[in-house]
Amino acid sequence: MLTYLIILVSSVFLGSNLIAVTSPVGQISIYRIFSLLVIPIVLLFILKDRKAFKIRINSYATGMVTVYIFWWIWAFCSVLWALSLGSWLQAMVLLTLGVSSVLGIFLWTNHYLQWRTLMKAVWVMLTFLSIWGLFEIVTNIYILADLEKLDKYSTFVTQPWTRIPITYLANQNDYATMLLASLPVNLTLMNTTKSNLKKLITLACILLSTFLVFQSGSRMSLLMVVLFFVIYALLHVRWDFPRKKIGLIFGIGIIVLLGMVTFVAPIRAMITDLIYILPRPVISGDVGRMNMWRNGLSYVGKTFGLGVGAGNIEVWMETFGTLPTNNIFNIHNWWLEILVGYGVLVFVAYVVGYGLMIYRLFDLRKYVNKPQRHTMNAFIAFLLIFIGASITSANNMLIEWHWVFFGLIVAYIKIMEAKVDEEKKRVE
Repeated sequence: MLTYLIILVSSVFLGSNLIAVTSPVGQISIYRIFSLLVIPIVLLFILKDRKAFKIRINSYATGMVTVYIFWWIWAFCSVLWALSLGSWLQAMVLLTLGVSSVLGIFLWTNHYLQWRTLMKAVWVMLTFLSIWGLFEIVTNIYILADLEKLDKYSTFVTQPWTRIPITYLANQNDYATMLLASLPVNLTLMNTTKSNLKKLITLACILLSTFLVFQSGSRMSLLMVVLFFVIYALLHVRWDFPRKKIGLIFGIGIIVLLGMVTFVAPIRAMITDLIYILPRPVISGDVGRMNMWRNGLSYVGKTFGLGVGAGNIEVWMETFGTLPTNNIFNIHNWWLEILVGYGVLVFVAYVVGYGLMIYRLFDLRKYVNKPQRHTMNAFIAFLLIFIGASITSANNMLIEWHWVFFGLIVAYIKIMEAKVDEEKKRVE
């Protein structure tokens, strides 16, 4: 099944625009075909041999996959209270594709060498998309982008530094978010190879990704790049502070934060936009986004915590929106998309599972060798920055690569858990 997974993992980075066929039900891409086939193939394996898959019950990786399956079941049941069946169906198709990918990678990736092969496939695709983005900036040739929308002020020809990389994605924010995944991928390959040439190549890819994120103009993604390297560096330091020093550092941090809110105008304005709810003569983009978040939170209460139903946030926002949103109805927040769309139970399960993945990676670091510890550090840093980075895109459900990437993280945890347990048994 390794070949199957390589095609699944690689094709997701081609999106639904490249090598895809348009049908009445949407774009049919290689990735979507292979993802949808995961479930029938799994069932076929189980029918042939009930012990086809060895699933560890006391595994954090298994727990996260269980969260995804629970999410899918709840979303399916939400048809009972969804206002728009068409929107529900579209969301269910996307969720099914995502969960199927996670499940397939989790079940069929059982050895580290298999997992590393899949990571190499991801590296090839991300490097290809990075070179494509660089090509757009250098040549001003955009094959798939809508230049009228992208180059609003017609500066790309005369001012090369205003050019924005985008490749085939909907906007530069989606492209910048995807490039964040290249950071842990390149660091993983860099720290697990002995070839100096390969180390230099991966380092060059990291620098290229960082430059492209900067050139994209996505402020949140650029901030997350900086935060990624800060977290990654801090995870390499052994901290041994007494409680008094930890309390002092925490107190200083609070004072600095309050000082920034008080004296730094942009930060003060951002906080004001967040808490100011009275009517305004002009609704800025940030205020409109905040109003969508407020509207969404009110829907959670109105549905008694059940959520508005899969894919129905925009329907509710357009029909029952109490605060103005500049006629934009996509909530623009991955975490609120889960909470508002699928309810409190799914949201809590996802957040707990997400947090336990970070905890498990942090815990496993004590039992593995140096290269594996570096890989875990990179994944911890990515999971932490993705909390903020996921807010930059309008709809993460449509960003199919992130499901595959999270499937690879879950599979890595599964493999490392098995390895650590085996070593502990040998010692005993």
